[in-house]
Amino acid sequence: MRKLLFTAVALGALAIPSSAWGQTVVGPVLAYHDQGWINSLGVGGFVSIPLTQTNVNLSIRPEVVVYFPDQADYWEANVDLIYRFPVSSSAAIAPFVLGGLNFANGGGSTDLGINLGGGIQFPSASVRPVVGAKVELEGGDDLVLFGAIGFPIG
Repeated sequence: MRKLLFTAVALGALAIPSSAWGQTVVGPVLAYHDQGWINSLGVGGFVSIPLTQTNVNLSIRPEVVVYFPDQADYWEANVDLIYRFPVSSSAAIAPFVLGGLNFANGGGSTDLGINLGGGIQFPSASVRPVVGAKVELEGGDDLVLFGAIGFPIG
């Protein structure tokens, strides 16, 4: 699983256009998945790539999270489009909504689904903590609570 996580983050970083490096954010994710047999904590990583040429408030965020249920191995790969609501540069919080694809693998099955959710980012110059929740329709199903710490690169 570590190799899979490292590969996903490395490929995401290589796909970043050079003009976006200053605003790209990478970091760890801690998640809690609230679905029947999974019902467990997970850890992973993400890369948030700004889509400034399309809209300054949009970014794409691939992530991989490995969960640790008692019954089987389980992991998810997600690619979400994130819209951050415009706020003043001095605002302490920045709310966002997300929607995207969920690829869930575990318990002998592989599923594809849709993510819908939102959260709050706490912007700062050196670290960007994020908390949020999303509902997975099909795929992993149910509710996922997550927190992440983003580190701008470039």
